Amino acid sequence: MFAIAITPEFSMTFALFAASVAGLGSLAWLEKRPRDKLQPRLLPTTPLMLVAGFVALLALVHLVNLAGVHTGR
Repeated sequence: MFAIAITPEFSMTFALFAASVAGLGSLAWLEKRPRDKLQPRLLPTTPLMLVAGFVALLALVHLVNLAGVHTGR
């Protein structure tokens, strides 16, 4: 497969990727929970899910680039 040297840059990017995927999953779980009351939630989950998904996508592209795959021009 890929021979990736575990560098600080790789481990920090992977930690950011894992944290954003975990945040995305927890926000999706919070969004799909049934409501008991009709009051709006204090946490705007949809915009935060978009931000977490975007950060996860950027971190994934950076990890792929660190693995040696050229993803740009």
